[in-house]
Amino acid sequence: MLGATVRHYRELILAGAFAGLAAWEVLEMLLLERRPDTSLPLALLVHSLQVLLILGATALALRAWREKTERERALRALVEQVIVAQDDERRRIAYDVHDGVAQLVVSAKQHVDTAGDLWHDAPSRAAAEAAVAADRLSLAIVETRRILAALRPLAVDTAGLAGAARRSLDDIARDTGWSVSLVEKLEGVRLPPTVEAVAYRILQEALSNARKHAGSARIEVELSCAGNQFHLDVRDHGVGLAEPREPRGLGLASMQERARLVGGTCIVAPATGGGTRVHAQLPLGHGFAATS
Repeated sequence: MLGATVRHYRELILAGAFAGLAAWEVLEMLLLERRPDTSLPLALLVHSLQVLLILGATALALRAWREKTERERALRALVEQVIVAQDDERRRIAYDVHDGVAQLVVSAKQHVDTAGDLWHDAPSRAAAEAAVAADRLSLAIVETRRILAALRPLAVDTAGLAGAARRSLDDIARDTGWSVSLVEKLEGVRLPPTVEAVAYRILQEALSNARKHAGSARIEVELSCAGNQFHLDVRDHGVGLAEPREPRGLGLASMQERARLVGGTCIVAPATGGGTRVHAQLPLGHGFAATS
């Protein structure tokens, strides 16, 4: 415990030691003034230089202490943000499972129970109930796969962001009948893994929100880079946001938090001409990865 305390405050302890040395040198200077046999100008010069050196070392030690304290504070804040983001992600998954998979499975069970009750007296109605139950289970399988893909986006690892975005759009077009378009301006270049992962998560969330709330029949996605920034644009042509300045639900807040954790931004606002536009801007950090 004592050792950890000393390591934590070592810069401050060092600064205190330097300050004590400086005080001692000043005391020596004052005593020299009272000694008539001492060459006062030379002694004062030597001790003055010593005091300046000690004060400079003290200032450096205090500066190192402040910088370390700021780094520790920033690290604690980042850890807190990550924990909050993880909790939000867990809640989002819980909402997806409860509102999607669980509801579909419960509905399927109810139809299976009804089919069992009707099997002997009304086999045709029982068959219809069984067909509905099978349809609900098929939808539950699709929803489960969507949640699993969101938890571990293997598509990004294998096909890159552009390929994964194309696959997500194709899936949502097949499931909903929407018209989708992808404009990709990355010129065959792979982005840093962190940027690809965050951008793909934001895209998934934007598509999920459009599917749940927009009432749209068309989705447009654009991927591009400008300077040292990556840009993701997702535009739907649905009902738009009821209150542009207030994020609607946990999903929109999670998109903004994901972007913020990597030093970027994510703006959700009404689109010109109607609908909603999600624009994420993410720094590329150390630049591009190797060309694919």
